[in-house]
Amino acid sequence: MNILKHIATFAAAAILAAGAFTTANAADDIKIVKVNDSNFEKEIMKSKTPVILEISSTSCPPCLVMIPTLIGIAKNYSDIKVASVGIDEPGIDKIKATLPIQAFPTFFLIKDGKIVNRLVGVVKEEEIFAAMQYTPKKSTAKNTKKSKNSPKNLVCKVNGQFNGLKNLVTISFEFGETEIKNVDIVTDVFIPPEMEDHREDIIARMRASGKGEVTTTLTGLQIHIDNDCRFMKAMDMKRTSTYGEMRAGLELQGFSCK
Repeated sequence: MNILKHIATFAAAAILAAGAFTTANAADDIKIVKVNDSNFEKEIMKSKTPVILEISSTSCPPCLVMIPTLIGIAKNYSDIKVASVGIDEPGIDKIKATLPIQAFPTFFLIKDGKIVNRLVGVVKEEEIFAAMQYTPKKSTAKNTKKSKNSPKNLVCKVNGQFNGLKNLVTISFEFGETEIKNVDIVTDVFIPPEMEDHREDIIARMRASGKGEVTTTLTGLQIHIDNDCRFMKAMDMKRTSTYGEMRAGLELQGFSCK
């Protein structure tokens, strides 16, 4: 069954792409451009600077892992435009019909209105630049100064849907002075009555995927990805984003944070 194939890659995530935004701290100002059918031609195909266009889903752990990398690029390289399309958002029918999107996150690297390369999954900053065949110019020290946090926690939640299965994603961060110390993702997946016969198959496939601890609940299943699990370590999350950056990005994506 197709839904079982897709659920094997399901857990939780978020991506920060909801318009050009300003973070909570002035020293951390960055721009991530939200793209839909109405501004795709202007912002992407007619951009005067090279573009990293990220296609994300709210049900994609690697998308969450890529947030700090995208923040870093947008913040540190003014000669590159970072843009994002949320596949779950309205107004992107033309984009979905035009671009070959098969997995999340997908990065389309665009120069002079042409797609020069495509990357899928968690990738490092240097891999993106190599695929773009472009060497960006580092911004001035004023824009790249690293801000410090007061150690604090951040919890963000969002209701979503993945292939007909409703879910609640809860993402928790623990911030130290200069980096993200801990990440914890809990996804509650709700299995509707009409799919109850497939519950055991779904749970078995999730457990076999090794993408977190899977437990059964009264309404479906729960997937837990903690800071030390093999799946999180394998994705090698960059942890340099600040509290303000992560909160701004997640809230603009539709998460409720506290």
